[in-house]
Amino acid sequence: MSSDVPLFTVYMATKVLPILLLVASQVHGFRYPEVNSAPQQQQVKAFQGPGPSEKFPYQEQLSEDYMLYWDFNTTHITFEVIVRTNGWVGFGISPNGAMKSSDIVIGWVKDGQAYFADRHAEGHFLPSKDTSQDWTLVKAQEVGQYTILKVGRQLETCDAEGDLPILPGTTRVIFAYSRSDPTTDDAISYHGTTRGTKSVLLLDPPASDQQDSALPSDVKVLELKSGNVSVPSSDTTYWCTFWKLPDLGGKHHMIRYEPIIQPGSENLLHHLVLHYCTGTAGDSDYFPSSFNCYQNVPSAARNCRSSALLGWAVGGKTFNYPKDVGYPFGGARDPTYFMLETHYDNPYRRSDLVDDSGLRLYLTEELRPNEAGSIMVGVRVNSYHIIPPYQKSFLNQGFCGEDCLAEALDNQEIHVFANLLHSHLIGSKMRLRHFRDDAELPPIQEDNNYDFDYQETRPLSPHRTIKKGDSILMECEYDSTGRTGVTYGGLSTREEMCLSFVMYYPRIDLTVCESSIDYEIPPRFKGRSVFDIVENAKWSKPYCRAHQLFQRAVLDSPQTQVCYGDGSGYKSNFKRVSKPRVTGAYKREDTCSTSD
Repeated sequence: MSSDVPLFTVYMATKVLPILLLVASQVHGFRYPEVNSAPQQQQVKAFQGPGPSEKFPYQEQLSEDYMLYWDFNTTHITFEVIVRTNGWVGFGISPNGAMKSSDIVIGWVKDGQAYFADRHAEGHFLPSKDTSQDWTLVKAQEVGQYTILKVGRQLETCDAEGDLPILPGTTRVIFAYSRSDPTTDDAISYHGTTRGTKSVLLLDPPASDQQDSALPSDVKVLELKSGNVSVPSSDTTYWCTFWKLPDLGGKHHMIRYEPIIQPGSENLLHHLVLHYCTGTAGDSDYFPSSFNCYQNVPSAARNCRSSALLGWAVGGKTFNYPKDVGYPFGGARDPTYFMLETHYDNPYRRSDLVDDSGLRLYLTEELRPNEAGSIMVGVRVNSYHIIPPYQKSFLNQGFCGEDCLAEALDNQEIHVFANLLHSHLIGSKMRLRHFRDDAELPPIQEDNNYDFDYQETRPLSPHRTIKKGDSILMECEYDSTGRTGVTYGGLSTREEMCLSFVMYYPRIDLTVCESSIDYEIPPRFKGRSVFDIVENAKWSKPYCRAHQLFQRAVLDSPQTQVCYGDGSGYKSNFKRVSKPRVTGAYKREDTCSTSD
């Protein structure tokens, strides 16, 4: 393991600060970083084709040869694909990333004539033309060695046989192309290896570097990296590093953050959580500065664990705060010490891995009117979070009750501007539900196609208001059809979580609002623990009575709520809670229903 303190770099146009930091490092035992004038640039192999026909606000590179652009309003969406081929081009929406059951368009240009059709795939063979042609071809042309297709459709076409609705949340787009034109509509050649799939947020795209906003001229860029950690040869490692904020010369607001992923660590790095530390601990307390988060932990770490500032997970990109919101750094009452938690996923237990990944934070002295906070909501990470095997959809829930929120809110309200949903390998659907006055409001966030490899912090538009008396429920569905044994909640990627990182303003004294199930053991199992019961249940048949009974137990059992604020705790800690009172459950409007 590396004994170095993690690299922490502040970029400023000055040559005085490095000298001061060098002196400070000799006095206090901290190793401070060098100071430069510009951040490192992450190298991305860019698409080399022509630009789109108009200025699209959103774009995604699907492969080296395939570029996707799009825009949308409340009823319609427009796509433009630019592909390096003079053959046919396919693009589609899939329920799971596979060809079967997908909604597809295929088009090409031959001898100046455009050919195009709305199709659907019933298997791994040529997609059939839809009876109702709901996709519209806006433009088709060849420019040199590239083919351009511009198409549009309604978000909900109501063609249940041929089209899939386009909804907020993760959409798995599929794409394919051929090097040659078909001879007829029914003689479209097999695409071979020129195909792929990618998860995209079409209707709630991330505030990422796809469309960077201009940065203030005084921006300071802080790099917090793990410090060349020799990753242990364990299946799962949580590595923590402390760092100290240098004197920024006054209060700043963080307006952007992004991951720094060391080349080669893409499959090793699972998530990063940046915690801020409270209390009166000083420099000497934050040693060792780099350590296994759950082994030989410095006592000062307890000041940091319950105060998550931000989270990043696999697949995430740059996040830009709204133009009127920033996270405070460097003020008299702002934290001085921070802890970066890095989750390494090393299923092959390699012992030769060294990582220096981390986070890049962008700060400015141009203070914004609203200061942000973050609340971690959901199911408390422990072994009472249980999912039986062989289930296509098994539901777990975590509560943030009205008493906890009311205590933190006092007489004000908060506005949620972004959220990160987090589960592990068998998570399939997630939703953050919202309750007020015995009724359910629309979900704060919902993802019915959750992709473990695409965990993006998603901005909300409009922002959602949470008031005193409201309650929140984090709900996760799991697909355990590929598991033969019981899955428990835990830290490993092969275990499960059900969490939501809620980003909001103005900042209140609440950082964690979770719950854990208190299983009520039936009389016939008297004297047995829930673990003994589930490990000896007959799960071998999918949808058997054991599944039904256990699902009922999970949903009906009371839960213990856990609330923390700034590391100090709440008087409502570990309080039993029940489900939110609901007389009117939320139902999404059915725009396709017909009336007599």
